[in-house]
Parts: sequence; C-alpha cells; structure tokens
Amino acid sequence: MEELKQRIQQAWQSLKVQELEGTRAQELYNQTVWPLLLELWRQEPQVYPLRETFEVSIHTLGTSPEATTLAALGLGATEVYVLHTPESRRYLEQLQRDLGRSVYPIEIDKSDVTRLYQAVGEQVRRHPGKKIALDLTSGTKAMSAGMAAAGYFLQRVYPSLRVAYVDNDAFDPALRKPVAGTEKLILLPNPHEVLGDLDEHLAQELYKAREFGKAADRYNGLRRKTGQGSFEVYAALCEMYQRWYALDFEGALSNAGRLFGFFGQDAYRNHPLSRHAPRLKAQKEGLEAIVALLQSKNFTEQKGILWLAATLLQLGDERKKRQPVSAALYFYRALELLLQHRLAVRGRSDDVPDLSPEEQEQLRRSLSGWLGKPLEEIRPVQKLGLLESIALLRHLGDPALGQFSESDLRGYQGMLQSRNKSLLIHGLEVSKGGDVEKLQQFARRLYQAAQEEAGLSVLVEPIELV
Repeated sequence: MEELKQRIQQAWQSLKVQELEGTRAQELYNQTVWPLLLELWRQEPQVYPLRETFEVSIHTLGTSPEATTLAALGLGATEVYVLHTPESRRYLEQLQRDLGRSVYPIEIDKSDVTRLYQAVGEQVRRHPGKKIALDLTSGTKAMSAGMAAAGYFLQRVYPSLRVAYVDNDAFDPALRKPVAGTEKLILLPNPHEVLGDLDEHLAQELYKAREFGKAADRYNGLRRKTGQGSFEVYAALCEMYQRWYALDFEGALSNAGRLFGFFGQDAYRNHPLSRHAPRLKAQKEGLEAIVALLQSKNFTEQKGILWLAATLLQLGDERKKRQPVSAALYFYRALELLLQHRLAVRGRSDDVPDLSPEEQEQLRRSLSGWLGKPLEEIRPVQKLGLLESIALLRHLGDPALGQFSESDLRGYQGMLQSRNKSLLIHGLEVSKGGDVEKLQQFARRLYQAAQEEAGLSVLVEPIELV
C-alpha cells in the first residue's frame, strides 16, 4: 500500500513539472494520477475517523465527478443513488465506469433544495432499518446545503444515518484539484447532537407546554450526549415540577433538594437557574409545608393549606380550556380545602359539625334563601357540604366569606350543589364552561382573601427558563 501511495505522489509531481493547464492537464491527470487513486481507494479507502459499512449511499453530483467516486468507494454501499442536474448528467457514465457498477440516477434542478430534500427523504424511507450515508461533497452549494439539512434532520428519526464529505489536506490552485493522495472521506458529526442546541430548544418548548417529564428526558439525554453537567440541573428542575403537578409532593421536594444541592456546588454557582434561587427557595419551602400538612392532616396549618390550594388552582387554570371536567375537580377541591381550613381554625369539622340548635336554624334559613325553597323543605344539616360550610362560616363571622353578598351566593348555589353530581365524582353530569368559570372565580376570591389575611406570598407558577 505504501508503494502505491508513493506512485501517486510521483505521478502528481510529474504532472506538476509539465505545468499544463485546462483540458490537457485534466487529460494527463485522468491518464496517470486518477487510475492510481482509484486503485488506492478500492483497496484501502481513506475514511475518518473510522470506516463504516453502509448499505445505501446517496450522493450529489457536480461537474467534477472524482469526489463522488471516492465517496462512493469509501462508503462501500451496495445501492448507490446519485442526485444530478441536467448539466452533470453527462458525468454519470464516467462515474459508473470508475465504480465498475451501475448507480440509480435522480435528476433535480441545481437550485431546487425542496426537491432534493424530498428525494433524499423518499430514499431514506424506502430503506427502513438499513445503514444509509449521505454524501454532500459535489454539486452546487445549494445542493450541498440541502443534503446537509436533510441529513442532520433525518438523523433524529434514523439515528444510524450518517453525513459524509470528501475533504483534502492540500489543494492545488493551478490545477484546481486536491493534491493527489491527500483526499479523505470524513464521516461528519451532527452539530445538533454535539452541541445539543436543537434538543435544548425542544426541551424548552416542552417545558413551556408543561410537559415537564418529557422536558426532563430531553435534558438528561443532553447530559449524556454532550457531557455538560449544566443540563442535569435543568432536568432536576423539570422533574420537580413534573412531580409537583402530579401531586407527588414528597418526590417534588426531593427534587427541590437535589436542585439546591447543585446550586451549592462551585461548578453551578453561576448556572442560569441560580438567578431564580430566591423564588425556587420559596417554592421548596412551600413543598415542605404541603408535605408537613399531608403528614399531620391538620387543617389548621395555614401555610401548607395555602400552598396546596394554590397548586390545585394552578392545575385547574391550566386545564380549564382543554379539560374542563378535570379542571372543575381541581377548583372544587381547592374551594373545599380552604373551607375546611377556615372551619378547622374555629374548631369545627365538615364531617362532624356539632351544630347548636341556633346554628342549625340559621343554616337552614340561609340555605332556604339561596336555594329558593320553603324552610320546611330544608332538612336538618348532618354534614357540611360546600353551601353548608359557607353558611356556617358566614354565621360565625368569617371575614373571607363576608365578601360574598346574598345575591352572589344565590347565583353560585347551582354550581356549588353540582359537585357530587359531577361525572368524575358520583354522577353523570359534565361540567359546563359557565359553571367552571363561576367555580374558578369563587375559589380564587376565597383564596386571595385567605392569602391577604395570612400575609404570605405564594407563587406556584413554574419559573421562566429564558
């Protein structure tokens, strides 16, 4: 092999000594240098970083077919497709002769990037499961750009697909050719994969769409691909919100602890997320309060109640348009939770209200007015539903419930009564848009009053990444 390489160098030097130009130089190159190069690449293709075997190769063909020939030899595919223009069609015969085999020609316009993209996509889809290489060396700049765009995009669907390019270590401007023997086929890395910019963009879009689990998977994949630990910090954030939104508060708190573990390391002190540390710290403390509430089951724990109610309201807000039935459940539970808290701080329970005769009478009168029914049709209250809880709290002088007028409550009573009739609770009724809107409004007003009363800042919305 070394002897063959020396012969190529000698033939090249002999060509240079004659100082030929144009057609005569090409003729002598074809006679003396090119046959030796072909022999070298047939025996030992110069492929970097390592040679791979492909089943299909797709090439662009320009007016200098030698590079396409070397690429086809280096890729060694059993099926070779050549995208050519009307101008480069005449080189197909030479290409097939040098390869010693037939190729599949596909004609396109030299600037028709769309057609090139379609043609490449069609061939890739026609060969599922096969190793495919795209060669962008020859042809017009538009053809090479289109081939690269197609290759790097299709790699996301077909990971085994590779993009290749015939490069050289030295170029002779007089002969307008690579110095013979310096040519090499390079299997190009995908910059999207190396740098991770496309995956990072997709992760950010998933995060914005509240697809936190999928965003976390993207960031964890970026950590493996690029080796950049900063992506692991983003993954921890996404996993925190994923578990939080799934009401897995202990899991979310664990991820919050992991996130602050990163912030405590020198390598991540200047991480972009660190600028949100104060708000994230407040959210971590909010998760701690929710976990404490769930463990104690003590409805008097104001901080845990407010953070949990805010979470339920946020989930309802985000589902109101797309999933009104499930949104209604979040709003109902947030409202019920706030009422349970306000009852508990007054020593009362919705399950065992322990009503005095005076309270029993007052509740029945309130319900009669709101429901528009005669007092005798209102049965004695045994347990407190939403309306009953509101009536008792108003009787007890609760300031948050005092903001609602009698006419307000008459307007809300149908929506409040329909909770147990909901399709996802006990009944077969589907929550209507108007009822969901009223329910959201009522729960929000009660929550805001409770928040102002407590003097707490509760921000459950996910932080912005950019």
